[in-house]
Amino acid sequence: MQILNSKEKLLLFLAQNGAYTKSLAISTSALAQQLRTSQQSASRLLILLEKEGYVEKIIIGKTTLVRLTNRGLEALRDLYIQLREIFEKPMEIVLEGRVFSGLGEGFYYISLPQYFEQIKERVGFTPYPGTLNIQLLSKDSIENRILLEKLADIPIDGFVDGQRTYGKAKCIKALFMGEQEAAIIFAERTHYGKDVIEIIAPVYLRGKYGLRDGDKVFVKVILESSKQDKNIIEARVE
Repeated sequence: MQILNSKEKLLLFLAQNGAYTKSLAISTSALAQQLRTSQQSASRLLILLEKEGYVEKIIIGKTTLVRLTNRGLEALRDLYIQLREIFEKPMEIVLEGRVFSGLGEGFYYISLPQYFEQIKERVGFTPYPGTLNIQLLSKDSIENRILLEKLADIPIDGFVDGQRTYGKAKCIKALFMGEQEAAIIFAERTHYGKDVIEIIAPVYLRGKYGLRDGDKVFVKVILESSKQDKNIIEARVE
C-alpha cells in the first residue's frame, strides 16, 4: 500500500472532523494548512473531489460547507480495510546470519538452576544447556534484532548466589530455520554487540542441523497482531 495521496488525506481530514454526519464549514486556507500545500492547490483538490462525487459542497456567502457523500465514505472504508489487513495479520521478522563459536559462557549460564528453571517455566521448554551464536549478516537483520530486543516480553530475573551477582535477561519466542521451537535470549550483560544473537532451544541445534562455524542460518519471529502497531512504532522511535 502506498502513502496516502492528497485525496485520501483530505477525505480522512473531513471524516475526522465529522463531515460524514454533518456539513463542515471549512476554508481553503485551513485545508491548505492541513495538507501542507498552497491554498490554490487545496481549492483545486476540493473541486476535483466534488466533480468525482466524493464530497458535496455548498457555498453560502463567504462560507463553504462540505460533506462526504456515500462514495467518499466508501473510499474511506476501503482504506480502512487495507489498513486492517496489514495490522491484523501476523508479522514475520527474519534475522539471517552465520554460526560462530562463542566463549562457552552459554553452557555455563543456561546450566545454572536459577536461570534454567526460569527459562523452563517462562519460555515453555526445557533448554538445552548452551546457546547457538549467530553473527548477523545485514543491516536489516541488525535493525530487526534491535527491534526484537525492545519487544522481548519474557523476563529472566537476575539473582545473587552469595558470591556474585548474575544479571537479568529477556527472551522472545522464535522459530529456528522457520520450524524448530526456540527463543532469542538478550542478556543484560554480554560481550557481544548488536550484530549478534544468542539462541536457546530444547534441542542441540548444531547436532540436529549438522551446523559448523560459518554456516548460514535464519531465525523467524512471528508477532501476533496484538503485539504490533503501537508497540512496534514505539520501539522503532526509541
